[in-house]
Amino acid sequence: MKILCTADPHNDKKFIAGVNEIIKKEKIDVFICAGDFHTDKYADKLFKSVPVPSFAVPGNWDYGCYNDKKTQCSDFGIAEFGGYHFFMVGNNFPFNFDEIALIRTKKIKSDKIIFITHYPPYGILDRLWSGRHVGYPEFEKFIKAKKPLLHVFGHIHEDFGFKVTKGGTICVNCSVTESRCGFIVDTDDVRSIKQVRVL
Repeated sequence: MKILCTADPHNDKKFIAGVNEIIKKEKIDVFICAGDFHTDKYADKLFKSVPVPSFAVPGNWDYGCYNDKKTQCSDFGIAEFGGYHFFMVGNNFPFNFDEIALIRTKKIKSDKIIFITHYPPYGILDRLWSGRHVGYPEFEKFIKAKKPLLHVFGHIHEDFGFKVTKGGTICVNCSVTESRCGFIVDTDDVRSIKQVRVL
């Protein structure tokens, strides 16, 4: 399954055209956007235009979740598609997230979990220009314990890129704001990550 991973479009009209061009050219199966749409109108236009199943989370600029027949956006929920479980976590999640998350995913195999958050995990692609780490320890604890296949996030525009943890989780900061790019991850060959120009 080929997944296009993006985040932080911030109401950019070119982003919608770019995403749809990549989906068509690269034969994408699933589209992920890890938040910061800016307006409900923009999110509505984006997801109505995308021709494949989509999964999203609200970011710090967003006030709601957009859902339709082919799009699922959640602050704290799990959706299944194509044999994978998309674990979506936005702005509102339990205080003891790492414990609750392990309970919620107890019966799901690690290599079948695609973890989507707006914010990065602590210490992984979460560095500001100043060098300070600002990621969430709760997310870092969860991926260290559960070892999901993939963790998709954004928010920290200046630390775009991907990294494989010691536990084997592929972490992708796919914020398009500075990079103008996203990533394509193929679940059949997760190590062959492809960077693509979106804007």
